[in-house]
Amino acid sequence: MLEEIILAIIQAATEFLPVSSSGHLALVSGLISQPNLFFFTALHIASLIAVLIFMRKEIYSLITFERRYRKMWIYLIIATIPAGLFGYFFHSFIESTFSSLLYIGLSFIFTGLILLSTRNSKVYSKLNFGNSLGIGFFQALSLFPGVSRSGMTISSGLLFGIEREKTVKFSFLLFIPLSIGAFILESGNFYFSWSLLISFFICLIFSLIFLVFLVEVVRKRKFWLFSIYCFIIGLLTLAIYFF
Repeated sequence: MLEEIILAIIQAATEFLPVSSSGHLALVSGLISQPNLFFFTALHIASLIAVLIFMRKEIYSLITFERRYRKMWIYLIIATIPAGLFGYFFHSFIESTFSSLLYIGLSFIFTGLILLSTRNSKVYSKLNFGNSLGIGFFQALSLFPGVSRSGMTISSGLLFGIEREKTVKFSFLLFIPLSIGAFILESGNFYFSWSLLISFFICLIFSLIFLVFLVEVVRKRKFWLFSIYCFIIGLLTLAIYFF
């Protein structure tokens, strides 16, 4: 049970911070025991509920088809397609990388490079068909452990010149269909335990805390600093693999 609680806290701390929750969960559980992908997916659902609470006003505007949010539906669908197709056709390969420290280490370093590239990003565009599709392709890469979903979506949004707060909100909204899709794919491995339930609620509470923290980091233009952590954890992971 202690292991599952630790994994729940790691999930909450890393799902929205751009340091890859899947990479940390695979790394830690891989060092302790074999990764449990349904447990990972259940924790993602806890983080999903946190997003629904945090983004409740925007979600209400979406489901009531408010005029200013009608185009957002199109952008969300476009940005979701790449990850959905990639996850469906390459599910087995992606699953195999969760047990590979080599893949995880290289993915952390890749995430760090993308985060670092946003250091001098400027606003010069609005969310549209083209850049929402581009964000979707970046998000597809985050299916691999070590590649941060929030890191890919927020970084690509910033690199495409979209305003910071809108980029963060779009990233949060994109998390919703991706989490549901992942849950459906892993639903065949469903199981229940009290430790899973406790871990679920711990993850939910801490996810809300880190959601607020991430918004403040992006507003203060400090998002790229997470690249330093990704480089460090990536090199440490590769060191464990080789030595």
